[in-house]
Amino acid sequence: MSEREQCWVINNEVIDPPPKIALSKEELTELHHKFIHDLEAKGMLVGAGPFLDDSGNRFGTGMIIFRAKTRAEAETIANSEPYIAHGTRRLKLVPWQRIAGR
Repeated sequence: MSEREQCWVINNEVIDPPPKIALSKEELTELHHKFIHDLEAKGMLVGAGPFLDDSGNRFGTGMIIFRAKTRAEAETIANSEPYIAHGTRRLKLVPWQRIAGR
């Protein structure tokens, strides 16, 4: 790949204590997975997954990398991620340019 592709990284933080919301943890997780699959279906997803320690146990949150041409577009997409939209996680949006990989 010779051109740099503008991508964005959602690297969010858990809000503790979380706000009270009408959805269960399971419902929110299901919406989160749907969000990721929707990005993939639209050809926008570069990668997504949880952070794991050396023994395979999950820690923290995870990361979503997606394609968007502008920060405004990326912010709109990132703020619609269910954990962020429902206020249980704080958005950290970082620009990233992909120069290699798929």
